[in-house]
Formats: sequence, C-alpha cells, structure tokens
Amino acid sequence: MSDLPRKPTGVLAATLLILFGLALFVALAWSSHASLRELEAVTDARSRSRNGLLLAAEALRRTLDDLPQARLETLWTLVEHRVALAERNIADRRAYAEENSPWKQRLDEGRDTMDRIRARFAGIEAMLRAEIEARDRSLSALRAHALLLNVLLPAIGGALILAAWGLLQRERRRRVDAEAALLAANARLEDTVAQRTVELQRALGEIEAFAHGLDRSIEDERRRLAREVHDQLGQLLTALKMMVHRALQGAPGREQDWPQIEAVLGEGIATVRRISAALRPPLLDDLGLEAALGLAGRQFAERTGLACEVALVDAGQLSADQANQLYRIAQEALTNVARHAQARRVRVEGVAVDGEYRLAVEDDGVGMAPQARSSLGLLSMRERAALAGGELHVGSGAGGGVRIEARVPLIATGGEGG
Repeated sequence: MSDLPRKPTGVLAATLLILFGLALFVALAWSSHASLRELEAVTDARSRSRNGLLLAAEALRRTLDDLPQARLETLWTLVEHRVALAERNIADRRAYAEENSPWKQRLDEGRDTMDRIRARFAGIEAMLRAEIEARDRSLSALRAHALLLNVLLPAIGGALILAAWGLLQRERRRRVDAEAALLAANARLEDTVAQRTVELQRALGEIEAFAHGLDRSIEDERRRLAREVHDQLGQLLTALKMMVHRALQGAPGREQDWPQIEAVLGEGIATVRRISAALRPPLLDDLGLEAALGLAGRQFAERTGLACEVALVDAGQLSADQANQLYRIAQEALTNVARHAQARRVRVEGVAVDGEYRLAVEDDGVGMAPQARSSLGLLSMRERAALAGGELHVGSGAGGGVRIEARVPLIATGGEGG
C-alpha cells in the first residue's frame, strides 16, 4: 500500500508527456505548409516527437503495468494507431505535394484517434481514481479497525490486569487476615497452654508437697508406733514373763508348765520386735541405709529360703528422706520377688554414679508379665522414687528375671565414695 501514492503522480507525468508530444506534433504539422525548406526540419522534429512519444509511451507502459490487461491492450492499440498515422503523414508529406497529399485527411483521423486516446486515458484515470479511492476506503477501514484494536485490546488487557490485581490484593488481604487470625489463635492457645501448664505445675507441686507431707507423717507415725510397740508392748511382755515365772515358782506342781509358757511369751516378744522393725527399722535411723538393707536381706533370706545378696556403697551421700524412700522401694521389690518371681537368687546393689545414686534389685526369676507393669506395687515404687527427686526404671535382668532400678540425685556436692 506504500506504492499507491506514487502511481497517480507517475500516471499524470506520463499523460503530460504524451499531451506535450501530441501538441508539438500538431504544431509542426500545421506549420509544415510554410515552406518545403523547413520540411526536413519539421520531419526531424516529428521524428524527435515520435521518439519522445515512444519514450513517454514506454514510461506509461511501465507505470501502468498494474492496470487490467484488456484496458492496456486497447490503449496501446490506439497509441500505435496514432503513431502509425503520424508516420504515414510524414511519409505523405515527403512523397506528395501539398495539394494532392492525403495527410490532411489523416490529420483529422489522427485528431479522432487522439480524442479516443484522451477518452481512454480519462477512463483509465477514473478507474485508477476509483481504485485509489477504494483502496483509501479500505485503508481507512483498516486504520479504523487497527485503531479500534489498539484502543480496545489495551483497554481489555488493562481491565483484566486491574481485575487480576484486585483479585490478588483481595486474596492477599484474606491471607493476611487468615494469618493474623491464626497467629492470634496460636497466641491465645499458647497463653492458655502456658496458663494450664502453670496451673498443672502448681497442682503437681501441691500434690508432691502433700505426698511428701503425707509420707513424712506416715513415717513419723510408723516410727512412733514402732517405738511404742517395742517399748511398751515389749516391756509388758517381758514383765509378764517375769511375773509368770515367779508365780510358777510359788505354785507346787506347775514348774513343768514354765518352758511352754516361756516359749509362747518369747514368741510374742519376737513378734513385737518384728512388727516394730517392719513399721520402722531402727537401724535405718541409727546406722543408715546400708545396715538397714543388710538386715532386711538376711531376714528376707531366712523368711523365704532364697539366696539374697546385698552390696551397697556410697549410701552416706543420701539424705534421710532419700534413704527412707530407697529402703521402702527395696522392701517392696523384695516382696514382689517373693510373691511372683519364682526366683532362686536375688541381689540388692547400690552405688553413686555421675551425681546420682542407683539402687537396683535384680532376680533370676521368670520375668514380669506385661499387665504387672501397671500394678500397685510398681506404682508405689515410682511414686517413692519421684518423692526422692528421681525416677524408676524397670527392665530385664542379666539372669532373665526382672531388674528394678531407682535413680535419685545426690544432694551432697562431694565426689563418689563414703
């Protein structure tokens, strides 16, 4: 479409050249009768005009290559006919005198041909103008369409971008609001958990304090009962033994009953001592955990017939409350061995390791049933280990039985050893 503006200019220039040549030809033809001497000059001028006409026609041919072939053939036919007339006129001027020359008739015919050529050029010009106007209208329509697209598409794209941006902003606000709500909920949950944790810790502390107080009260009551049983009931039985012995000495024939009565009273005194020791072993307060557990092991072996080995060291680093709790744990563990283990041997050992005291009771019995791990005896031992500030571990022993180990932190800052 960029070549369209140049075509009307080329057509006009070619038309002007043709008209100029035709005008020159006519002027020379009308002036040829002035003088035969000028005939040669006129002939030369005609030849130059012819050559110019041919050049103009060739230029017009090149310019009008895009015109319909039928129109061009008609135009070229007229032009060639006019050129032929001009050549014949020139030949007639040379061959005939002015009176007998038919060139005047051909001049009229040439004028008619020129009129037809002009009419044909006018038709071609009108056709070209119509085609140019049609192309201009098409170009205007294309420009309007392009302008519409250039305006509409960016507008639609901008609207879509704005809509997408709005959706993204709304989604971002929703996400920010959701994150803020989640953070607030997490903060409230953390506050609630922290508050509940504080409350639970306080309640646990109160329970532990109550358990400590209750355990101390029980131990104090056991100590008091053991002392009263040992002192009062033992003294009463001893006094009763002496009184019965004196009474039998004054009763003739009753001396033979004394050995039996003495055995019964001796068994009563021994029972009182065992009950007193069970309530509160006096060795635990007087000589410490090692002596108390040593005696308990010997009594356990005598009572059950099992081999019981006790090996404790470093127990002097324990506090009185820790020693008491460990003694009760060992006592409960030995009771469980006697009841459930079906063992032949049991070993009680204690040693200070890495800032804690480890007391273990291990047997070579049949092991522990899964349901026994939640028994009251184990629960009691765990609570006592916790009261001493430590923990209880239950596992398998080297001989296939059960190993119960209590670990409590040492209060003393000294190293291992007594």
